Amino acid sequence: MSTGEESCPLCGGENHCGVAKGEKECWCMTVRFPEKLLDAVQTEQRTCICPTCLDTYKKEQG
Repeated sequence: MSTGEESCPLCGGENHCGVAKGEKECWCMTVRFPEKLLDAVQTEQRTCICPTCLDTYKKEQG
């Protein structure tokens, strides 16, 4: 499990955040997150939700 900015705020797993790794962009900048999924994250946390949680949410809603 990752810690800090590299952890998904929902599952605690690796979020693959490019910005946390020192890159200028992140994968999350090219996708749309449903409001309900974003609402599940505490507002003070500014870390990426991981691709797995995003995919799981979309499949469950879909």
